Amino acid sequence: MNIHVVGAGISGLAFARAMTLRGQSIHVHEAAPQLQSIGGGLIIPPNSARILERLGVADVLDTHGLALRDMQIIDAGGRVLYHRDQREVARAHGRGLYAISRTALHRALAASLPDGTVHTGRRLLGLTQDAHQVAVTFTDGTRVNAGLLVDAEGRVSRARDLLMPEARLVSTGQIAYRGLTNIDPLPEYRESFVEFWGRGHRFTFFRIAPGVTYWHAPIHTAPGQTRRKTDLLREYRDFPDQVIELIAHTQEDRIHPVELSDIDPLPHWHRGRAVLIGDAAHATTPNLGQGAAQALQDADALAQALCSGLPLSLALPAYQRAREGTANSMVQQSRHLGQIGQLRGPARLLRNAALKLSPELARQRIETFYDG
Repeated sequence: MNIHVVGAGISGLAFARAMTLRGQSIHVHEAAPQLQSIGGGLIIPPNSARILERLGVADVLDTHGLALRDMQIIDAGGRVLYHRDQREVARAHGRGLYAISRTALHRALAASLPDGTVHTGRRLLGLTQDAHQVAVTFTDGTRVNAGLLVDAEGRVSRARDLLMPEARLVSTGQIAYRGLTNIDPLPEYRESFVEFWGRGHRFTFFRIAPGVTYWHAPIHTAPGQTRRKTDLLREYRDFPDQVIELIAHTQEDRIHPVELSDIDPLPHWHRGRAVLIGDAAHATTPNLGQGAAQALQDADALAQALCSGLPLSLALPAYQRAREGTANSMVQQSRHLGQIGQLRGPARLLRNAALKLSPELARQRIETFYDG
């Protein structure tokens, strides 16, 4: 099929693996000088795990991941607002939640590909297309002609800008501070996904390996303003000691700010012989833990459509129809959940009371996509 992929993140590597399993030779072009993944933690929900099983790499969950015992949402005073036993989730959806480092999953996907699949040091420069091919140029001078170009560059995508200049990232007005620390949480949280909800602030954490904890702290921030570790300690001074301890024991150079943004639904995920997958098509906020999951599902669905026997002009629309309803709903629900989690004043108190009295509503929202 002469398929070239731009971007060697999770979606790009997963798509290459899905096509390799179907006997196709794929070329993946990565801008970085070497294949690497920015460290951090991922939650793997049941819909992710099923795709990893289909791709033949699910053993990474047992070798490098941690099966979580429960999910907890707790107010800043320490009162449990929501609790979900992951054994119940496994009975309902096949598996419970896993926590894993992004690096471990990325490496497992890369290792599943034939040598020579991934080409590094190739940052996209430009592209043009006609009815027969996409001509792609990279900043290192490489030029390729693709029968299909797959944009897997992620949230900030040069290919999407060139193909669909009308697409715009929508800022949430928040910066998420993401940290990795070499300590375990308190014993009652060591096998849990934990989220504390305070007055206009949230703080999420989970272990990704023994002695390694990942945390995530989104904060409403004016444009151009960033915070240092001491600022974060001040922001979260009213939170339980567990939160303060995790921030305090994280080295400054292991705290990374990321502006949170998503994309309003795009009318088309494809244009001519080019198609978007993952965050390039439907960038989302991380509030539902579904970003990587939806990217994996895109990769699998696109591979199925391309190998269905349909011509490309029908396969690409079929892929979009299969995925856009779920992906766009996930973006909207994640955006809404993030707003709920950072309410202030009387609205916060009403939220807490509603969550405590009606946990089934929260469960349905959180687990909506587990059977996807």
